Amino acid sequence: MIDQNDANEATRDVLHRLALKTKGMTGADIARLVREARHKARRGSRQLAFSDIYDILTSARPDRPQPLRWRMAIHEAGHAVARLVLELGRVISISIDGLAGGYTAGETPTMEAETAGFFKGLLVIGLAGRAAEDELLGSVTAGAGGSPDSDLAQATELAMAMETALGFAGTCPLLYRPVEDRSSLLAYNPLLAERVSARLDEAYDRARDLIRRNTDAILLLAKALMAHDTLEGLDLIAVLREVKKRIVSDACERVGDDCGTSDIPLDAVDSEKP
Repeated sequence: MIDQNDANEATRDVLHRLALKTKGMTGADIARLVREARHKARRGSRQLAFSDIYDILTSARPDRPQPLRWRMAIHEAGHAVARLVLELGRVISISIDGLAGGYTAGETPTMEAETAGFFKGLLVIGLAGRAAEDELLGSVTAGAGGSPDSDLAQATELAMAMETALGFAGTCPLLYRPVEDRSSLLAYNPLLAERVSARLDEAYDRARDLIRRNTDAILLLAKALMAHDTLEGLDLIAVLREVKKRIVSDACERVGDDCGTSDIPLDAVDSEKP
């Protein structure tokens, strides 16, 4: 294999494309992939080439039908547009070509004041993909849930932390209760489960409203994903520039406005504006 430290620009580009294709794979998955590629090269009595790995990655991916790709594009566009509307960090890459499905990589500002409004905004972003399916397609799939790192799992974990460890509980906010077994605690503490669920419902309602107001922006981004599969770098910047022109905000995303669930101090966010 070529040492990345000595790789030229073309090699770095190939490595980057390989990295995108392995998004969602575990270390064990990648190790098996490399072993298979090496066997392929040996059978051909030649050295291992990047194309060996790329071909195996491509052939292993499911051939997703267009309706499913469109649903994935709507879902990921929902996440991305919600982050843009709430101005919580920036979008780094968006794809509907991941091994396990689509993904939206974002960078949350580390210096943001971690108020209740900040975490409520993160909940909205996390649930916006499912909300986009709900609003624009009229149905939802299980794609937002299922695994421990899924949208629903992460949103539930955050909502529970707000009630148990971050000091934002509706009752006993000063009582610190670290959670090791979230599922058991929710199962045996119905009052806590109800409060966590209420936070999720509130965030989901807000996400659906955001999606309804920004349908044009989401459709534009979803169509770009259908055309490119993965958006990042200059291509992403160009698309998001057009998407931002179609974004509609209201007073509930602005500073100092009392809109019930929205208290995010957006003018303090130093987000990248390509």
